[in-house]
Amino acid sequence: MKRFLLLALPIMLMSFVFCGCGDDDEKTEVISDGELISKAIGTWMCVKSTDTQQGHSYDGLMVGKEVTINAGGTYTSTAQSFGYTGTYSVNGNTVTVKSNNGGTFVITVTFSGKRMIWEGAANNGVTFKYYFDRESDDDSGVVQPVLTFTDDLIAGDFSWKVKDFTIEKGRNSYIQKDKEISFKKDGSCVGFHSMEDAWLIKNGRIETYHKQTSEPMYVYTLLSQKDSTISVRMEGTLDDELKATVVLTKVVYQSMDAITEDYQSNIFALRAPIYASCASFVEGQLQLEATRSTPNTVHQISAQSPVVSNTWQAAYSTINRINYTLEMAERGDLQLNQQVTQFLAEVRAIRAFIYYNLGMLWGNVPVITQAIMSSEQASNIPQRSQSEVFQLAYSDICNALGNLPDSNYQNEGKLYFNKDAGKMLKAEIELTLGSKSAAQNTLNQIDKDSYIYQTRSVLQTMERPVIWAMAQASSGPYIPVYTITHHQLYLYEITGSKDGLVLETNVSLGDGGATSGPEGVAAEWKKYTYADFGYWAALKRLGQAQSVTGCFDYELLMPIPYVDIMSNPNITQNPGY
Repeated sequence: MKRFLLLALPIMLMSFVFCGCGDDDEKTEVISDGELISKAIGTWMCVKSTDTQQGHSYDGLMVGKEVTINAGGTYTSTAQSFGYTGTYSVNGNTVTVKSNNGGTFVITVTFSGKRMIWEGAANNGVTFKYYFDRESDDDSGVVQPVLTFTDDLIAGDFSWKVKDFTIEKGRNSYIQKDKEISFKKDGSCVGFHSMEDAWLIKNGRIETYHKQTSEPMYVYTLLSQKDSTISVRMEGTLDDELKATVVLTKVVYQSMDAITEDYQSNIFALRAPIYASCASFVEGQLQLEATRSTPNTVHQISAQSPVVSNTWQAAYSTINRINYTLEMAERGDLQLNQQVTQFLAEVRAIRAFIYYNLGMLWGNVPVITQAIMSSEQASNIPQRSQSEVFQLAYSDICNALGNLPDSNYQNEGKLYFNKDAGKMLKAEIELTLGSKSAAQNTLNQIDKDSYIYQTRSVLQTMERPVIWAMAQASSGPYIPVYTITHHQLYLYEITGSKDGLVLETNVSLGDGGATSGPEGVAAEWKKYTYADFGYWAALKRLGQAQSVTGCFDYELLMPIPYVDIMSNPNITQNPGY
């Protein structure tokens, strides 16, 4: 709420009184208009702030924002609440300010060394006190940092991964190790916060903001650079005052535009970014499901939760890359052969996998089947019903299945979407749609005898019984998405019988011949390590999610990220959030 209150605050600028004492000392000394303007001219960054409205105080809303006061009676700022530009006039000890958004303001200003303190009120009744540190020591220029950012250094067809970070003040809810951020030449970016989607370089620093509202986000100062590693100071505020040092390493992916008809020799260049963003989605999905499936954390997911926006963003980033790849094939840009045909089937299957899980997690979601190349396109994507999303996923996997590689395809086979993984996804969608007989028929096409039951070390060795796994984006152990354990549990869910179902070496699934209702099936899902992925979906299919986790009815669906609700008028939030 604090972040959006700032957008509603009209501008508060300046009535200047000179003081040679400390920040909170009330002794002042009257100076002439000229002296007043002379001391105030330059660029200042807010380092501490308090806004008060209707008895409620909000700390940190202005921190990280800059104001530049010019000699000619004008100013600029990076805070939307200041209108970005405006004029001021001095009359005695009072300066009347008019911003370009129609605000009129009166502020008392004191100085302590190089610190400037503003205290006053806006014409809407908001009172405020801001502390600024000087960034300019002359009439026209801003003191440049020792190292400065350039477009070529920071922006391009690559991303920056967090190697390490130190929080000096504030919270680190948005900065996570191994998280990737990126800056593009067109001025767009994917930042730490879901609203951090645009950037510019000013005075050698990067300033990020939310494109739709123009609300400033963070300021990045370059501290050091060595090879493909940079260290930056990150300052600003969204939910709190933040100052951090972040070490970033460059991650380079080949541009899709650079791939030509000689594509078959570059097939893995496109594969890497698609699987990387898919892995980020899978990690986020597991985190969401673990939070929702655990009774003591079940209610701790909101539309503002970073994991919600990060998971959503990873899903649509993957889908957009896949759509771009499929469009290249449709245009005839790719020279088709068996390897390319298999790869196109892989990415279509991954799109099916993501859309199915988006529909399962969120219900009604935007559907994109063409590459989105601008923020304007992104803000007009229609939201489709859950049933439409499931049907799209089912159509995709059915179309892809015939061309998917065998499960032993390449040496890395189980890290890529293969034919048995496609059958598992198809069966899962059929189960979700209530077609148990179709799901059973699909599952029976998988040769379960070709999978040897092994111990939990399979997660690290990637040997059988894994059918398909994801290499984690955070460099952790592999995430088994589909295993022979899932295969057996699906059959148990369909038949209600444990006859012939074996989940671990020499261990049968309960008593042979016994049957069990939804409660028993849900309990079996809970037992097995390999079934972690898919547990939440199974609870929902079985009607056991609320009784097992204690979630409310509306919590069967996740909240759509708040920023996406704000930026796309076609999206409606799920009830209850």
